Amino acid sequence: MERIRKLAVNIERMETQLAETEQFTVEDVCVQAADRIPQELFGAAGRITEGLYGFRAEWVPGFFVNPSFGWLFGGCAFYFYPDFFAMFIIRRAFAHREKWLFYDRVELLAHELCHVARVGFSSRRFEEMLAYQTATSRFRRAVGGVFRSPADGYVLLGATWLLLLAQVLRFSFLFWLPGWPFWLLVVGVIGFLAIRHGRDVHIFGQAVRNLERVAPGAASAVLFRCTDEEIDALAGLSDADALTEWLDYRVRTSRRWQVIRNRFFRSPSQ
Repeated sequence: MERIRKLAVNIERMETQLAETEQFTVEDVCVQAADRIPQELFGAAGRITEGLYGFRAEWVPGFFVNPSFGWLFGGCAFYFYPDFFAMFIIRRAFAHREKWLFYDRVELLAHELCHVARVGFSSRRFEEMLAYQTATSRFRRAVGGVFRSPADGYVLLGATWLLLLAQVLRFSFLFWLPGWPFWLLVVGVIGFLAIRHGRDVHIFGQAVRNLERVAPGAASAVLFRCTDEEIDALAGLSDADALTEWLDYRVRTSRRWQVIRNRFFRSPSQ
């Protein structure tokens, strides 16, 4: 409840500033009142998130912006602790078109709404995996969670640039420089990311299978409302009695889990 109160206060502050100055600045990104994403564009994205995870977040403020940090930028969500606030921005091109490069407007909106909906968890491990399930491409759904954070992409990009630099030097004047360590570095980074992602996919899938016993057809929606630690724990609860005991304890001690039970768990009479 405290987070909700803080969110309401901060959104009201943003709305006031937009009304008075027609702009609002957050983390050096300035958004304009005229660039607000129309409410009707949230409908299709809301249907995706409702179907996947049982939620709509059409209250989230969103804006069309072309930030200075990347010409390939499609969109991103902003959320802050402890001064709770959430909003997201997508590229200005989407104001007049549904697709830009390899981005789809509805998919991008749904993806960012997933991040905003889970802002309270400070999740890293399963965050991108969950958000990428909104993708229309099976490939993106399968591998979208490989990069847990921008740092993973920077590490791979850095290793690739080192390889490129080494190749240039080898064919220019450092003919003695071996190329295999740089190839090994790139392969090692890719291998690490792939193995880590494969392990996460296996753990998430096991958690889904375990939860299907008590929340048939809604296991993914339940896991969407779980922390990384809870997903990891649920994956290890293959024994029905252990699962029931774990869930009963969470329901007794957490209002969040009481809501989850009431919305998604199968009643004993079913």
